[in-house]
Amino acid sequence: MEKNILLEKILFGDGNDFFVDDMEFFVDRIVILPQIRPHQLEKAVKLSIEYCKLDDFRRKLLDKCNQIPVLIYQLFKRGIFLFEEIEPFLGHRNAFMMNYYFHKEINDFENFMRGKEKPYEIDRSFLENQNNIDMLIEYGFLPSSIEYCLKYDVIDDFIVFNLVNNTIKWSPFEWSVKPQYLDILSFSGFFGSIKCFKHLLLKGFQINENVLSMAVCSGCLDLYHLCQRQSVSPKQACKASEFLQLPLLVFMMENGADMNLKSEYVEFLYLMRLLFMVLLGMAI
Repeated sequence: MEKNILLEKILFGDGNDFFVDDMEFFVDRIVILPQIRPHQLEKAVKLSIEYCKLDDFRRKLLDKCNQIPVLIYQLFKRGIFLFEEIEPFLGHRNAFMMNYYFHKEINDFENFMRGKEKPYEIDRSFLENQNNIDMLIEYGFLPSSIEYCLKYDVIDDFIVFNLVNNTIKWSPFEWSVKPQYLDILSFSGFFGSIKCFKHLLLKGFQINENVLSMAVCSGCLDLYHLCQRQSVSPKQACKASEFLQLPLLVFMMENGADMNLKSEYVEFLYLMRLLFMVLLGMAI
């Protein structure tokens, strides 16, 4: 248990020095970090650079490369991985998006991609404009888009948009977990973009349970307080556990959340044990 607490401190806190003796567990955490903390991609990159000195870590991370291609691509840009190490994974059945990250390195890219099955949820329009690919790879969304403003909380650009449509378009290059609800207020809440969120409230957008769930995913306490209108529900606690939001779980527990519910999330029981250790004084 102490190892788990220290490991969570490394991944989600300010820890730096830690000896890893369970490499599989550690790689799983590195891979999930950008997916549930989309603004902490750089932290996952820095941690990976440190541990890529270990051959076992490098092999295990490459084995999971299709789960988080942006992480592998960022490590490639920094010279940590050679293209020769990555190339064998590009032909895998689930490597469709990863191939686009390395479209400049793949010889005769158009022929290489011909016949490869595209995941059904990917909008072809994202892939046809090669001039935008680099921006999509770097940021997940095009800087000229409303989605980009919402993700990065660029309020000065956001306020000029005419908000005639409440639907948000998810990008196949966005590396974080796709939110279940893609209305504009939920999207803003998911990324913890509190300035854009407040602007939307002033425009008359309403907070509902779905919006609240997405705010919980962000782990932003200020945003959660802004949304919270009632007692903490089991659904909120489940979301906080799924996205490993320990400070938010502590707040929920202190405010009467039911922590004895059965959860569909595999992380929930582990996090509850971890939470109790935190409250007992072994704070991370």
